[in-house]
Amino acid sequence: MPLVKGAVSLAANSTSSAILTGTTYEYIANNVSIRVAAATDAAAAADGSSVVMNFTMNNTELTKNGAVSTVVTGEPFGANGNYVMNSTVTPADSVRNRPIITFTNNTASTALVQFAVFIS
Repeated sequence: MPLVKGAVSLAANSTSSAILTGTTYEYIANNVSIRVAAATDAAAAADGSSVVMNFTMNNTELTKNGAVSTVVTGEPFGANGNYVMNSTVTPADSVRNRPIITFTNNTASTALVQFAVFIS
């Protein structure tokens, strides 16, 4: 039950590369659960557009422009809890699945995004 956890610093108005690319988990098997959590240090805009996440797998859009929550003081970041943005299971009849997860910073300053991808 691996956990891929890290952080990416995004310049103003930029998008990250796919965070699982180049890892052992760039492709995953069928019937695998994948849970994605994320948080940012950027202040949230009223419309939730400060930092957003996009998550696709096998040409299926699972999250499109999902607003990434701001880290809350006293609430530790992890793969569980209020920072979870998506939880899904790969199709039973699939052989190879490629989760593509990116983050976009729509602010005028640099933003730090913490992420955790739990695969089981």
